[in-house]
Amino acid sequence: MSENMDLKKEAKKKSLLQAARILFLKKGISKTSISEIAELAQVAKGTFYLYFKDKDELLEQLLYQISYRIIQQAYDYTEKHRTDDFSENVIIFADWIITYFTEHTDVLRLIRRNFSWPLLEHSLTIEHADDPLWQAITMRLHDASLKDVHNPQELFNIIYMIVELCGTVCYTSIIEQRPDTIDNMKPLLYTIIRRILQ
Repeated sequence: MSENMDLKKEAKKKSLLQAARILFLKKGISKTSISEIAELAQVAKGTFYLYFKDKDELLEQLLYQISYRIIQQAYDYTEKHRTDDFSENVIIFADWIITYFTEHTDVLRLIRRNFSWPLLEHSLTIEHADDPLWQAITMRLHDASLKDVHNPQELFNIIYMIVELCGTVCYTSIIEQRPDTIDNMKPLLYTIIRRILQ
């Protein structure tokens, strides 16, 4: 009985997040009301508040969910195309993220400059330390060829900075076309990443 109730609660929360994603992509965050989210999710407006204190909390969880999926897919792709060179693997990872945002500008507009590792770091370390993605990334960082130069925390900080850099460059170059197009920015970005990882 309790398990069935938990499944129903999880389904309602998922419906609210899916409805918010659809409406945020279509209308924008500021032009979407909580009532519209609840209506599209086919729940009462009061039900929204059982899961989220406000639209900002829902947005934070939605951004976490989107960022997590993107990082998961980038990691999976990198694993399939892994080389013996850690720096090149980071480039493969970054390139997948850039390609994704180039093909999904609506998602990039929604995320804006909020595609970042800290959101994932906070959620994974506090709530999901046993998360398979987190464990896999941590293992790769510990196995990295740079481990002789950097301790694990420094390696994590370096990857964090690279993800932040990619997110910002994607937004400004793809959405705002400044200071240049993403195609012109990529070679420079990859050169910088390689230098960071030397």
